[in-house]
Amino acid sequence: MPDIIDLRSDTLTRVSKRDVEALDFAKIGDDCYGEDRYVRELEAYCAELFGKEAALFMPSGTMSNQVGLRCLAAPGDEIVTEVGYHISFFESSAVSANSGLVLNAYHSRNGVLTADEARIAIHAKARWSSLYAVPKVVAIESSINSYGGIAYPVDEMLRVRALCDEMGLSLYLDGARVLNACSHLDLSPARYARPADMLNFCFSKGVGAPFGSILAGPAHKIEAAKVFRKWQGGSLHQSGLMAGVALDKMRHWQQVTQQDNDNAAWLGRRLGEAARLKYPVETNMVFIEAADAKAAAARLAERGVLALAWKPDLLRFTCSSLVTRRELERAADIIRASL
Repeated sequence: MPDIIDLRSDTLTRVSKRDVEALDFAKIGDDCYGEDRYVRELEAYCAELFGKEAALFMPSGTMSNQVGLRCLAAPGDEIVTEVGYHISFFESSAVSANSGLVLNAYHSRNGVLTADEARIAIHAKARWSSLYAVPKVVAIESSINSYGGIAYPVDEMLRVRALCDEMGLSLYLDGARVLNACSHLDLSPARYARPADMLNFCFSKGVGAPFGSILAGPAHKIEAAKVFRKWQGGSLHQSGLMAGVALDKMRHWQQVTQQDNDNAAWLGRRLGEAARLKYPVETNMVFIEAADAKAAAARLAERGVLALAWKPDLLRFTCSSLVTRRELERAADIIRASL
């Protein structure tokens, strides 16, 4: 069988020998003492890139989300979000168990939680007394994984920001793949993330680093995040081994994310000739409908293409630097023949 073409996720990219050889080991120190120069450089780079006062290197995107929400809300407080967003789809137990927060998850019309929908969600519960859960955060996502990787529209983000200002809420952006969204919208990360109080970005997805995430926001919130990160066991020692690779990858984010977006657009056009696309292709993901997604994924695996059965009737294909255009062309032929 030819080499496997893995389109399950963009988290599957691998560290290269060049990545390791490019590290300056003299920069690696103990980050718990603030002595890892790679970590400090990465945090400063990301704070500037996203237009925030400060940033904190985190082990994972899930921990970034959990710590970020805890910085913006206290146990018993409510987080308004969308049912398909990662914070609800994957992290609902963590939100409850780690921080004692309550999710108010609304089923949006098309995956974009609008300001009007957030307002409906807020007013759908008892608000006449502070004895009940008090909404403190609206949490959005971009790109939006469960809805085909579409980019959250910046105009709608501004409307949600206005709602948050009106109601005294914070706006949190789960931006695990936000740079893919920025490439699609042709916006700088600082411009795009400006409405958000805090955001998360994952190095192990779009830019192809092996590990870690960044949490960015106001300096005083990042100081609080250091405490919550420690409580959750996320303070690392010689983390420059990972931060150094992430920093190098981040310097090429525009080229990498645009290439992945372009490859997904091409794949979407090819598959759209033979299958029904569930969502418009805007970033690095393609979702197609399948009567039995698990069985379809198994058939593809037998022919050397790995896909993710996202839901019982939905297959996800994710483009990353792991897969070349030539491999993608071969995968497209296999997928079309297997449908």
